Amino acid sequence: MDKVVNNSPVSQFTVNMMGVEMLLCFALPIILLIWVILRYSKPQKGAVKVFFIGMGVFFLFAGVLEGPFRGIAKDFQHVPFLYALYGALLAGVFEEVGRYLGLKFINKRIPTKAATPETPFLYGLGHGGLEMILIGSLTMFSNFMFAMLINGGKVNEMLEKVPASSRSVLNTQVKQLMATTRWTISLSLMERLLALAVQIALSVVVWIIIMKRMRWFWLLLPIGLHGFIDFPAALTQVGALNGAVEEVLLVVQTILVLAFTYWFWRQNRQVMTRTAKTA
Repeated sequence: MDKVVNNSPVSQFTVNMMGVEMLLCFALPIILLIWVILRYSKPQKGAVKVFFIGMGVFFLFAGVLEGPFRGIAKDFQHVPFLYALYGALLAGVFEEVGRYLGLKFINKRIPTKAATPETPFLYGLGHGGLEMILIGSLTMFSNFMFAMLINGGKVNEMLEKVPASSRSVLNTQVKQLMATTRWTISLSLMERLLALAVQIALSVVVWIIIMKRMRWFWLLLPIGLHGFIDFPAALTQVGALNGAVEEVLLVVQTILVLAFTYWFWRQNRQVMTRTAKTA
């Protein structure tokens, strides 16, 4: 039977940071939603609808429809560039097509509520908020529970109850968790915050495309931006890129995407405002 050889505890500070990230990733989207409602949005019911439509679209397109196509990436694992390119574009296509359809639905069905400056922010908050909860909060909850088992000396007892086919994988996960440091948690939280910012920015880009009634091929813009963000992470998954380099690239890429979004918004804000008033 596989056992954890080094049953060293996870530091209490690291466990506490796991708890902080778990709670923050769950609470932040809701706190920001409440802030927007109180600060900007009228009527409030419309704002909540936009937020939950964003959540629903992410769940449907990224969580359900994209899933069956992810397995194809295994065929490219021996060619890291193709693996990363496929994975990045796959996420870009499904999420941005879903984002476009979701915002298009909002603009058609609740135009007087939707055609406001905070609409793409609210949608991106829902879309990226669910991603933050699923990847950040739930993953960290799992890590938090494992850490409690490790520190309680019950990890080997747990492994004995796991089927042999899954024991080796779980054992590896536990050992990785033992090696987790406060910096690992900090970087994980940073990734979630940057991802949320990018999701909101991409929602602004798609919203402008819709409000200006741009041709369908303009959707390639947010797809490309999404793929641009995801590409280094996919390379890291197959060991073709150092994790530290990926983190630096992520910060630089996020700054570039946010800067472009701001420029794109500045170029089109008058048209958006005029369209919003007549929607």
